[in-house]
Amino acid sequence: MVHNTNSNNGFTQKEMLVMILEGQEKINERIDSLHEKVNTKMSRQEFTGLFVGFAALAAVVNQLM
Repeated sequence: MVHNTNSNNGFTQKEMLVMILEGQEKINERIDSLHEKVNTKMSRQEFTGLFVGFAALAAVVNQLM
């Protein structure tokens, strides 16, 4: 049986649970925000691929001139 006593820093167990769940929701929102930010940035591999592509194109153009 669960007792709603004030032995947890003046909060009932239900109040503590609500505070924990609210904190977890904030953490989840922050994780989602960071995940979106990481996914929108160009990765080092993508940048290197583009750089190599442009360098190859420049070399071809240079040979044709």
